[in-house]
Amino acid sequence: MNEENNNTPQQPIGVEMPGEADAMKERLRELQPYLLDATENYPEPIYLLEHNGVPFSTIGGVQALSGQKKNGKTFLLAQLMAAVLGIDSERVKTYLPGLRVPQRTLEYLGHLPTVLYVDTEMEKLNSAKVLRRVHWLCGWQMDLPCERFHVLWLRSVTDTKDDKGNVKEKAYQKRYRLIRQAIDILKPDAVFIDGIRDIIGNFNDNEESAALVSDLMALAEQRQICIWNTLHMNPRMKNDDESKMRGHLGTELGNKVTDTLVCIKHKNDKTGEVYFTVKQDDARGKDMEDWEFVVTGAAGALGVPQMRAVASETDITESKNQQLRTEADDIFKLYPWTSGGATWTDLDRFIRSKGITSQRHISDLFNIAVENGIIYKSDKRKYHYAGLSKQAPNDEAEQIDFTPKDGPIPF
Repeated sequence: MNEENNNTPQQPIGVEMPGEADAMKERLRELQPYLLDATENYPEPIYLLEHNGVPFSTIGGVQALSGQKKNGKTFLLAQLMAAVLGIDSERVKTYLPGLRVPQRTLEYLGHLPTVLYVDTEMEKLNSAKVLRRVHWLCGWQMDLPCERFHVLWLRSVTDTKDDKGNVKEKAYQKRYRLIRQAIDILKPDAVFIDGIRDIIGNFNDNEESAALVSDLMALAEQRQICIWNTLHMNPRMKNDDESKMRGHLGTELGNKVTDTLVCIKHKNDKTGEVYFTVKQDDARGKDMEDWEFVVTGAAGALGVPQMRAVASETDITESKNQQLRTEADDIFKLYPWTSGGATWTDLDRFIRSKGITSQRHISDLFNIAVENGIIYKSDKRKYHYAGLSKQAPNDEAEQIDFTPKDGPIPF
């Protein structure tokens, strides 16, 4: 060991160097706001809305609304905003049954809720229609502004350039700055951003997506407001396939939000009826029931959404079975039956001639027809139509001999 050359003073263990204690205190001071205190009773979350008694949309949280393009997302936004604003509206109670602001939330706020709606996507006329749908549902005069409801139209925002044509502020940056500015000035309780895609430069950039979502979360928490964001889902083959919100922004948003609602469009090919289903895709609290809505002509060409309850699984199954029974009866009675019956192949070919080509559909028709006595199968593996006689020839009840016999009656 070359001890005589080691002249560096050694710090005694447990003894702090000058200034080190102050640095440690400063680091602890920075951590302090983020350390949970086991002695404190943290309050339960306050929810802006509830559906049939199940709360959702936490105040101080970020929420997402998604679906395929042209699938009713803006109509759903109108429902949510009208439910927040139309506390005592009879139209809200009629057209949006079960969707309301909890009494506890009204007491917490101490005032009637206020809303800021931000549209980055649609033409000005369509944005105005959203405003008037909400006014109509709330029972307000259509052509007069309301201090509790403001609409910010940002579709036409472009890049800001200096005198030399250099970009000083990108359009998406300006949109987000204007949204934050509106929040500062108007102080809404809920913000609905119809088009979060338009307040970010690259929705497939991990770092940029995470930064935007983190900033929205901090903004919601600091101002104690709800921030709803719409974002399209990725295109898919069928409207009811599983899918996810677009890009890295969709992944980040899905991971961080407290609620995700998905809106799905349906069309009945036979009746032409169009309706929409709203599903809660994600929730940190209790899951709520789905609901359906249709767009009515109650306000003329404006188009007003009206909610309706979703049938139970049992009701849906029974309805499908009833439709299948009717279809089977209509098809099998058209077949040219003879007393000799028909083979599966004969009937299969006949059904296909009617335009039904799915083997699953054909099998379902056979099964429902047999189960409901529309057709029956004989010992010779032939199918017969029960409508040719009141009772099927192979009905075992017909073969029971009720002729009195000698001896005691066996029952």
